[in-house]
Amino acid sequence: VDQLIDSDCHDTQYFSPKEKPWKIGRTLVDCFDIMNRTVYDKSLAPEGKTTLLMSFFSPWNLWEKMSFKSPEYDQEKEQIQKASLALLEKQYPGVSEHVEVVSVATPLTEAEFTGVWKAAYEGFIPYNHTWNKELPMELDGLHNFTMTGQWLMPGGGLPPSALSGRWAIQKVAKKDRKKFKHYITS
Repeated sequence: VDQLIDSDCHDTQYFSPKEKPWKIGRTLVDCFDIMNRTVYDKSLAPEGKTTLLMSFFSPWNLWEKMSFKSPEYDQEKEQIQKASLALLEKQYPGVSEHVEVVSVATPLTEAEFTGVWKAAYEGFIPYNHTWNKELPMELDGLHNFTMTGQWLMPGGGLPPSALSGRWAIQKVAKKDRKKFKHYITS
């Protein structure tokens, strides 16, 4: 966005009235986020500009039969862009005329570039019966193998993936009788 949008927080969620969800492309949405990435990291946009990220959930079944390179896919991305800009305009009047770059990522984008199952952005959803469960990092019959990543604990995503990588390195260091050292750099 070719203007500075100042905000007290970097992530705001918006909820629709229960009886009237928003339509973004073919997805009915009752909640979306607008993240002002520049609030906490000024290097994410040139001076005087803002990087905004808007996200919402879209069920895989709306996408699974669509081709990544089809006219239908391109049209859907155009509809998402229009609807998203309209919702963004409601929160930041006049912002549309200052938008310089738009990139629409979809569940197909996630699946294509990450290879994750059905475009899952996290391993599995924490429920009452799973929130404190973890999968084993080692599997019977596989020697010198340690599993890491978002699929090991509820919620998943980047922080638990990094943590499981750290645990794996600690296990290797212990097995090799080496002291685990960590460094924090700024």
